[in-house]
Amino acid sequence: MVQELLHVRSLGLHAEVLPHPEIEVSGAHTSEIHDPGRWFDPGNIMLTTGLRLQGEQDLEVAAAGLAAALRRARVSALCFGLGIYFEAVPVELIEACQRADVNLLTVARDVPFSHVEKYVNALGPVAEDYGMKRAMWLTNDLLDSIASDQPIASLIQRVAANCRGAAMLYEDTGKLVESSGDGPVHLVLQAITNHGVHYEKISIGRWQVMYRTIVMRGRGYHLAVASRNEQVLGEVGDILLDTTQKMLGAIKGLQHLDASRRRHENSQLLTSLQDGIEVSRELRYWELLQPFGFEAYQPVRSVAAVVLHEGSLGPRRVETLLSSAQRAGVPLLFAENGRSNDIRAGFNALIPDTKLAVGWLAEQRENLAIGLGEASGSLSRIPELLRGAELAAKVALRDTEHEPGTEGLLLRADDLDPATWMLARVDSPLDRQRLVRFIAPLRKEPELEETLIAYLALDQDISRAAAALFVHQNTVRYRIKKAAELLGGSMAEVRLVASLYLSYERQITETRNRQRGESD
Repeated sequence: MVQELLHVRSLGLHAEVLPHPEIEVSGAHTSEIHDPGRWFDPGNIMLTTGLRLQGEQDLEVAAAGLAAALRRARVSALCFGLGIYFEAVPVELIEACQRADVNLLTVARDVPFSHVEKYVNALGPVAEDYGMKRAMWLTNDLLDSIASDQPIASLIQRVAANCRGAAMLYEDTGKLVESSGDGPVHLVLQAITNHGVHYEKISIGRWQVMYRTIVMRGRGYHLAVASRNEQVLGEVGDILLDTTQKMLGAIKGLQHLDASRRRHENSQLLTSLQDGIEVSRELRYWELLQPFGFEAYQPVRSVAAVVLHEGSLGPRRVETLLSSAQRAGVPLLFAENGRSNDIRAGFNALIPDTKLAVGWLAEQRENLAIGLGEASGSLSRIPELLRGAELAAKVALRDTEHEPGTEGLLLRADDLDPATWMLARVDSPLDRQRLVRFIAPLRKEPELEETLIAYLALDQDISRAAAALFVHQNTVRYRIKKAAELLGGSMAEVRLVASLYLSYERQITETRNRQRGESD
């Protein structure tokens, strides 16, 4: 009976609410799960640290729900452990147990739950299979963490509660992922690093620590549980580590699956916008963009990026791009391209037209030629904006690949002059042949061609062109006049000068950059 347990001093039990002292006790189990009543047999005692109540916005409702569930399950008593999450039993829980007619006891802070469980279970018919039931209870308790908004944090909290101590999860780099309890977090990591084995039981002052090194999705982690009670750790340590390792693997798998799903939805949404939508459907697509952080009708920019030097983007680079955008708080639609032989590796993206987003993109330009389209708040213009971004990326690619040592470049479509814009649109062999045919007479006269390029690159300044070529100014005048005559015109004609610029734009740009470099 419950009354008899109160007289066993070693159990450290004290009655807070005792409407049924004569009720028979059939067993005792620890549980921190929500809706625990379905896991208890009639007459069981439930032990809890109050983890389920911590952080509840409406503690009165949560306490009433717990008391009602235990009443329906005909639990003999609720034993509340002090000193972990609560220094005293919440008043709301006391009142809820009074209303539900449920026995409520406290467990002294220095009494481990395992001591109460072993004593009670040794008295009842469950002594034979207690170990199996305990493992099942711990597993069910930890499984409840998957339903949390932060499953890993919830799991580590429950592990700490079940060992009446602390739990820690570290990356193999030493970064703390999650911890719960007041254990020596830094000392545990130092001890794990010094021991250098995958599984061990060690002592740190009054703390007993069990840990193991695990690998999840290619990354290494250290999982540790710690308790000041060696007996508790001996009884549940291995079960907790085994179950938690499996749970972490399951959570990581679910998170990866969810991330893959979101990435697929992200890519599909961007593809739909790039294919083109009708103006009448813009509102619907703005609604689809909101979960990714975009604000309706706020200007956005298309992004086109190409990997330099025929390189590949690679999964690690993609992951770095996506995670860095998330850390920076930059809304992003992203689609990798270039997985076929006829398309160069790179990606397309959509970002908001903000200093934060554009600044983040500029930081990602290493080994990339990035084109940034014009800004617009109209999603139906995305195909047009993307073409502008692709032209800017084409120019950036040309400029970087003809300048060895360039780490990467970001160009805005807004900043391209009309001539550069028009030349970037020259894609067909027929277009290129027309430009080549126009300057064909000069290809047979290298001196004339060299002089003409220098003259145009140096803003049609005779003296500067002469100095650059180490010839007399009259020589420059003669050569450009001769070149114009070969083409059937005069350098005073705007049409001829424009045609020459379009034909020699790359050489003119290279000469101009070289002259600037020499002057610097």
